Amino acid sequence: MTGRSLTAWVDDTSIGTLEEASGIWCFQYQQAWLEHSRAYALSPSLPLQVDPVEDGGSQRPVQWYFDNLLPEEGQRQLLAKDARIDVADAFALLDYYGAESAGSVSLLPPETLPMAREGFVPLSDDDLSARIRKLPTIPLVHGAVKRMSLAGAQHKLAVAVRDGALFEPVGSEPSTHILKPDHPDPDYPHSVANEWFVMTLARRMGLEVPAVERRYVSEPVYLIERFDRWRDGERYRRRHAIDACQLLGLDRSFKYTQGSMESLARIAEACRNKAQARVRLFNWLVFNVLTGNDDAHLKNLSFLVDADGVQLAPHYDLLCTASYDAPLFGKQGWPDQTQMAWPILGATRFSDVSHALLLEAGGVLGIRPSQANRMLQVQRDRIVDEATRLYSEVQADAEVRAQQRSDLAPMIDGELRCMRGIVQVVIRDMTQKLQAA
Repeated sequence: MTGRSLTAWVDDTSIGTLEEASGIWCFQYQQAWLEHSRAYALSPSLPLQVDPVEDGGSQRPVQWYFDNLLPEEGQRQLLAKDARIDVADAFALLDYYGAESAGSVSLLPPETLPMAREGFVPLSDDDLSARIRKLPTIPLVHGAVKRMSLAGAQHKLAVAVRDGALFEPVGSEPSTHILKPDHPDPDYPHSVANEWFVMTLARRMGLEVPAVERRYVSEPVYLIERFDRWRDGERYRRRHAIDACQLLGLDRSFKYTQGSMESLARIAEACRNKAQARVRLFNWLVFNVLTGNDDAHLKNLSFLVDADGVQLAPHYDLLCTASYDAPLFGKQGWPDQTQMAWPILGATRFSDVSHALLLEAGGVLGIRPSQANRMLQVQRDRIVDEATRLYSEVQADAEVRAQQRSDLAPMIDGELRCMRGIVQVVIRDMTQKLQAA
């Protein structure tokens, strides 16, 4: 195949070549990678093999896998505009931004070697605040010391946290955290407080989630520790990670439409510890229902991959999107008109979900009714108390913050109102909805 090409790297090891010609993508592993004792396939749809994997007319496993490394929606448009690249040219975007992406893979032009680790550049609150104020016209990565591609629809920036301070990695230095500001769309206010609250609640409810925190720079920002990194002494190294679209060999456009209990069952079967994956996926499903997360699509499930197989990664992007349909924010959609990310056995709205339906959903995952019932009861019976306790802690902290920074008081009041609505409206409603008949 003649056309454009990029070399795929894992740290300082060249693992394969990505090519595109006349709209057809092809990927071939390097022989040295195939012979590596700890080699792994980038995804199930790109198996370890000598022959190249080439896309066809309707099935495009290569393009779909690599396209899933790029951001989506408005974020992709912003990055394309900033790079002066056609937003439809995914290969060119990967060429421009592919040096830093999700997981372990870096994409570089042929004959280009990975840059040396060059440490970190401080990211001051003033600099970060200035970038946030330019959203959504200019992306957060504009002016960053490193081009990067982070999948997803929200604005985000890869950073490193060292002794509590923010830095931007230079060269091939890995980032350690993902940073997100408030969503710029006024229909989704206080998204930082929302996501931090629900993620913190998830940890207290026993779900496996990364460490998260929020700061004010003066604007609020959300920080989540990367699960696709691991610490090796004083250095961080990359771990390979894929999302559920990549695991199932799907284009990013199917992240909602291909969501189903059957898809979750297929996901569990792909994991090396299938029983553990089933339990974690069912708990994730129940928690999303209880907290009104209507954005729990297939790109919001990820997996860590190594030579031993695939394992479900810690959960992320957990927030109460349903609260934005409630009277708290001037809407009347909750709960009867608020649709879930994908139907649960035919139920499309949160108001359609019942205790019995979730037990049936657990059965599709391969969980016995008695076990599913226990798991559901544990979350349902604990979540209001845990959420109320967490809110009380946040409220006490907010009073101190507001005294220290009077300029933040109106924003903090809005954040408290958002979190209060999550607890007193959405969680309480769904807790009642999931009572056994």
